[in-house]
Amino acid sequence: MFHFDHLKHDEDFMIHWQNDLELLYLVDGDAEITSDHQRCTFSPGQIAVINCTCLHSVKAINQSCSYYCLIVGQNYLEQQGIPISELAFSFQIDDPVLREKFQTICTEMSQKLPFYKSEVKSAVLSIAARLSRNYSCPTTEPFSQDRRLAMVKSAISYIQKHYDKPLTIDSISTEAGFSKYYFCRSFKEITGRTVIDYLNLTRCSHAQSFLLSGSCNVSECAEQCGFQNLSYFSKTYRRYMGHSPSNQLSSILK
Repeated sequence: MFHFDHLKHDEDFMIHWQNDLELLYLVDGDAEITSDHQRCTFSPGQIAVINCTCLHSVKAINQSCSYYCLIVGQNYLEQQGIPISELAFSFQIDDPVLREKFQTICTEMSQKLPFYKSEVKSAVLSIAARLSRNYSCPTTEPFSQDRRLAMVKSAISYIQKHYDKPLTIDSISTEAGFSKYYFCRSFKEITGRTVIDYLNLTRCSHAQSFLLSGSCNVSECAEQCGFQNLSYFSKTYRRYMGHSPSNQLSSILK
């Protein structure tokens, strides 16, 4: 996956994780990026390497920031002979060669000239090889062994899979395997959000995707995203998205 992101200072970026390698190449503005226990300020030209399974988030420090996001599958890299599961990469990197490779990917993806996919794959593998040679160290321990991080990752995964169900703090904390008080306190400290706040934001993000696709009306969208009350859905959606779901749908239908 490769895409461009522009993040305003007051916009929500949901902390999340995945099993694959993620690289963020900052091109405009300064950003505060976290990866598990690490937190650094990044400037244009620098690259953040998010190791597999690390919880991470991005926050614009001033008005906004822009960056390219490259996600490379763990299985794909290991099939190419890069044992990514055995390596721990540096978090913050400032390397002109890697910047050049990113720019190659940007150019190829935008122009889409003949055989551009082969050029992109070549650049991706070159990035992975340089990271492995120059910015890695062996690891025999899985990342993020902190039990609180593991607990939060488990909860986030559960919320993402079951956001359309009638979830409660009790059911989520039980799934995570910890007491409600300890779970809620740790979740807020690590993610910066309460459990309900994160759940509602997840639901509204999915609701926005449904509305933008035009696949359902507001009432159907609320039901599919786990909201049992239409009024509460509209109020919550406006809080996170800045406008009502009906206005969102109307803008698509125009």
